[in-house]
Amino acid sequence: MLAICEECSKKYNIDESKMKGPRARFSCQECGHIIVVVKSGASEAEAPQQPTAGTAGKNEA
Repeated sequence: MLAICEECSKKYNIDESKMKGPRARFSCQECGHIIVVVKSGASEAEAPQQPTAGTAGKNEA
């Protein structure tokens, strides 16, 4: 699986067979951004999404 950092666009090849669960999280080696990857075929119930940084607790008008 290909994972691309949203901040600096560094590309990572992820071996899904080595993932212990439906999701994996790691820091980009270039910029330190946290990258979250979800196994292909994993349902939303298996891999719940966390709020994006900076959006938690804001009230929308």
